[in-house]
Amino acid sequence: MSKAQGKMEGRPKHPLLSRGFWHSVCCLAYVLGIFAFAVFMFETLVEFILIYLSFTLILLTVKPDGPLEQKLGRRYYWVFSVPVIVLAVAAAVYFRTEYHALLYERMGDYSAADHFFGLVLMVLTIFFTGIMYGRILPIITLIALVYAYFGWVFPGFLFHKGLSIGRIIVISATEFNAGDGVLGTLPQVGITWIAIFTIFAGIAAGFGSLDYIIKISYQVFRKFKYGIPQIAVISSLIFGMFSGSGAANVAGTGSFTIPLMKRYGVPPKIAGAIESVASSGGQVMPPVMGAAAFVMASYLGKYYWEIAIIGFIPAIIFYACVALAVYLYSLQFLGGGTTVSQEVPPLQVEKARFSEGLPLISAIGVLILLMGVFWLDVMLAGFFMIAAYLAVWVICQTVSLEKKRDPGEGFGRNFLKGAVSGAETTASITLMLACIGIIVAVLVQTGLAQKLSFAIVEIAGGNREVLILLVGGLCIVFGMVATTVASYILTVTLAAPVLLDMGIPLLVTHFAVFYFAMIGLITPPVAPCCAVASGIARAGFLDICWYAMKIGIVLVLLPFVFFYHPDIILLSSKTIKEFFVVGLGMFAMILGLNLHYSGIGGVLRRSVYFAAGVMAVFIRPTGGYLGMVLCGFFLVWELYRLRGKGPS
Repeated sequence: MSKAQGKMEGRPKHPLLSRGFWHSVCCLAYVLGIFAFAVFMFETLVEFILIYLSFTLILLTVKPDGPLEQKLGRRYYWVFSVPVIVLAVAAAVYFRTEYHALLYERMGDYSAADHFFGLVLMVLTIFFTGIMYGRILPIITLIALVYAYFGWVFPGFLFHKGLSIGRIIVISATEFNAGDGVLGTLPQVGITWIAIFTIFAGIAAGFGSLDYIIKISYQVFRKFKYGIPQIAVISSLIFGMFSGSGAANVAGTGSFTIPLMKRYGVPPKIAGAIESVASSGGQVMPPVMGAAAFVMASYLGKYYWEIAIIGFIPAIIFYACVALAVYLYSLQFLGGGTTVSQEVPPLQVEKARFSEGLPLISAIGVLILLMGVFWLDVMLAGFFMIAAYLAVWVICQTVSLEKKRDPGEGFGRNFLKGAVSGAETTASITLMLACIGIIVAVLVQTGLAQKLSFAIVEIAGGNREVLILLVGGLCIVFGMVATTVASYILTVTLAAPVLLDMGIPLLVTHFAVFYFAMIGLITPPVAPCCAVASGIARAGFLDICWYAMKIGIVLVLLPFVFFYHPDIILLSSKTIKEFFVVGLGMFAMILGLNLHYSGIGGVLRRSVYFAAGVMAVFIRPTGGYLGMVLCGFFLVWELYRLRGKGPS
């Protein structure tokens, strides 16, 4: 009996019976459905999210050895997963069938079935957000729901009459035209604009474009003195142009760059910090910025491409400052300027061929052409970008003289790999945005958003600088416990009207909050970039966070720069001048924070550099001119003095 049982257990499963197969099928269907919607727009966004929110829940449920199975264990996973799938399908079918009745006939007169299936979507959304992103966001959501129901208990400006359970379900899940909740604007942006680019990032990685980026960066910077750490900066910059995700950037490029830096003498905590900061720029580097940028475009009613153009100059300042900080650390830890050709045997990195990068270059070119020249819709432009990438890849494989094989040999495998990656990323982002939609619905319906805005103004006492500090502090606190998108949405909901009343342009406010929210990428306790880098570098999480905050101080400073130099965002005739002023001042501040000088004299010198940078950027106009002169002198003198040797 035992032998027979052993034979049965040892017999391999048929591929059609494996969960991996069905998960891949679900991911492929998920991606192809988004492609179809991008091209044909066969229904409204609300109708589309009605189906795809349930599809998202199913996709995350059936993933083999996914977060759900790891949390529940195999035994309880099977008990839980079947009811989840049944309820998700039932909710999708019900709401899709009753869509027109709910929208036009029964608005305000909801049935028990409406409330039941709305509650199903709410509960599953909150639960799976906790599975995917940890407890913080679900806890905030539950606190918001408790506040919505028990509003009459709270004192002072927090008081409101309280919403009934039925009303809470309606604003969170069944009121289709409200723009908030699990079916509102935020998840709609996630399943459309954000989805098309996360799918492209997955496909590009699946077809080897990430490897090409690393090869190019390696071949260029290995020839330069102190060039090894800059590989992390440049490869993260390029990968960030189409990934739009900090943590994914670290996982992609960091798996190569962090061990490489460690190999040449950079301490693990510094290597992890460099990669964390460089990768966080994936959220700000056009043409494909982070998810919050797409939400910003939706909030402001602008074309996404307008946001991308505006974001280019701040992104250049960010990466230039990071590159300088990394160079200063290179002086400290690579004192001899060790390159690949010296002391350490060369790594086996294949030489990059131009044909390997042509699909990515063509795809980015098509995107810029369609969105920047023809102002095509984001989804349609993204679809043609993916189509161009795949077409050029097939052509390059066909005409390649070095590969005498059928170009279709690896196409299906690579496409499926990319589709799975893109679908999983899209699903998790959409789910998180749906959960945030519940919080926003409560803030709006209870009037708390407006009350908090008034409270911020009252605390600031009408002082513009204090108000900016309060908004920045609020956003940083949100970013320390939630994702970048969540921090951005919550803060901008509260702060944008207040800052607009103070005369600060809405576009400047949104970009400042966007950058404030990014600080959470490298700030504990969440710090997703540092968390991923910590695992790769095998260094302490808090150590990496500390050095990442020093290297990435530009993330803290840039939002304040936007308020004092709004022309950098508004793109006026003064933009170029402001760009150089800000760049010079930021460089001086980077020198002050990251130069490795010891003793009282060293501290004094660094303090002078930092003060000169502050004068140039924030004290206008007289102090600004003096600061610029000092910054220019200090920067040229210091870099010339350090040329060829590390700091003393």
